[in-house]
Amino acid sequence: MIKGALTSVILMFVFIPIPVVHFFAVPLSPFIGGFIGGAIAKAEKERIIIFSFVTAGIAFIPCSIIIIFSVIQLINETDVAGMNPWWAIVLSSALIPYTWFGNLVGALIGYTARSRAD
Repeated sequence: MIKGALTSVILMFVFIPIPVVHFFAVPLSPFIGGFIGGAIAKAEKERIIIFSFVTAGIAFIPCSIIIIFSVIQLINETDVAGMNPWWAIVLSSALIPYTWFGNLVGALIGYTARSRAD
């Protein structure tokens, strides 16, 4: 399960820096990560929700670092990467449910495709 969740998170982050794919894959990266990571984890229908929570939990780690850094920058009254620290906090906080939901849908569709193939 952890291997599939880590693969899912790594795929999400791999798609981010590719400039050509950036505009198309980044919004779909949690879905793609859930689809491929769910297959690697062999997440069955009872465990897909657990898989998506594990993946969101792993993705929470860098988001929490950004949130902590943003709070520190807010206290110091400086910007975070050229933007208001509140925006960094809001965007990082919004990524967690977005990651969970996209990953859940990807894993569910992947499970459906695998079960129909059998």
